[in-house]
Amino acid sequence: MPSGTTHPTSPPVLADGLRNWIMVVLTLVFVGLYAAALLGWLKPLADDKMVIRLEPIIFAIIGYYFGRLPGQQNERTLKSEINRQVQRADAAQAAKEQAQQTTEALEEKVKNVKSTLASEPITSSSTSGADLFRSGGATFKDAELRPMVNAALRILNS
Repeated sequence: MPSGTTHPTSPPVLADGLRNWIMVVLTLVFVGLYAAALLGWLKPLADDKMVIRLEPIIFAIIGYYFGRLPGQQNERTLKSEINRQVQRADAAQAAKEQAQQTTEALEEKVKNVKSTLASEPITSSSTSGADLFRSGGATFKDAELRPMVNAALRILNS
């Protein structure tokens, strides 16, 4: 596999797992040393002054373990939620744009159908069909309207 194409989640997951185990081991070691010193099992640490010096270190490690690591996990969870929301927003925006394009295309078809139906049919006489219709003396024949309706249907079906 080329060096530029690595799996994006494997190094951070591996590093986080290693960091978690190191923190667990360090916490257990310092808690064990602290307990051994309190019980008097360690002779150099039996002195109260040494135990008092170790307490802040142990509490800092435990505080970091129980404070920072869950905070990092929450941060990762929130980042993944933000990424999901961004993807949903992008999908919604794309759907909106597609719907808008479809609406514009349909509006164009309706406009073309209206112009086709509003145009006058081709008649064999010198008097136009619109003049005959306006005069009220005659109506359009089916043969004269059929090409206009067929053209409108072709436009709607395209």
